[in-house]
Amino acid sequence: MKDQGVYDYRLVLGEGLEGKRKLPERERELQRTIAVKPTIAAQTVVKALEATPGAQQLVEKIPNLAKLTAYLPIATFSVCQKTGTATYLDIWDADHFDGFTDMQSNLSDCRVWFSAEGFAFWDSPQTKTGRINCYFRAPSDGSYVCNVQLQSYAGPAQVECLIDDFSYGPLPFNGSIDQPHPCNLSAGYHSFRIRQLSGSYFFHHLSVWRV
Repeated sequence: MKDQGVYDYRLVLGEGLEGKRKLPERERELQRTIAVKPTIAAQTVVKALEATPGAQQLVEKIPNLAKLTAYLPIATFSVCQKTGTATYLDIWDADHFDGFTDMQSNLSDCRVWFSAEGFAFWDSPQTKTGRINCYFRAPSDGSYVCNVQLQSYAGPAQVECLIDDFSYGPLPFNGSIDQPHPCNLSAGYHSFRIRQLSGSYFFHHLSVWRV
């Protein structure tokens, strides 16, 4: 975790819901998947996890969290591509600001922007309602790590991350951040969610690892 300031954030173990859930009928079809392609090195994830307060207590319970060789990539999400068991990437209330974060720029830069205050001259509603849903399949019961890469814009930002209905609490950041979220999951489909609380930020990617 890359800190730029002092934050009251502590690593906790998330508990996912029963994973063997069916998709809503006739809502949308499953897309063809491609082989998993990690968007970040496992070493970076382990380093960020160990740097987060509360990591030592979790590593004592789940030693594989600190073992680089235990990390097996399962799924990756970005606006450019989904790989592995990544099934759906849903983006709600993102902001298209022409010449800066328009759709083509987002695809080219492989990121998506959520604004907050400012830009009222351009009729921005200045809302903080951005949400991301990363829907993936856990291949087996066990321990996982969901690492999210975010970048605040023009000051600090804060989001709430969840695995299914379990909330990790507010995550404050100022600048770029790689934040791992360990969790216990059952085999089947799960959602990692990111909800905007304050400030403007970019979503870069989410990677899911089996440990």
